[in-house]
Amino acid sequence: MRKKETQVQVQTFTVTRKVTLEEKACVQCGTRFMGRRNKEYCSKACAKKAAYHRNPEAYRESRMKSYRKQKGQEQAKS
Repeated sequence: MRKKETQVQVQTFTVTRKVTLEEKACVQCGTRFMGRRNKEYCSKACAKKAAYHRNPEAYRESRMKSYRKQKGQEQAKS
């Protein structure tokens, strides 16, 4: 005997959320902007600047490493 296959109905729907915006000041540059409660920066650029200022040595070392790698490849081609 065969087992009866269960019938499945697929439903698609869209979820809409209402999020209240507050007037805030960017932590990095001080610009006023409208944002959610948990938003700290006015743009991705300000967020990246803040991340750089939190740990500049690591960013500089990473950049120097990629620079040396690129220079090594250019010298190998010559």
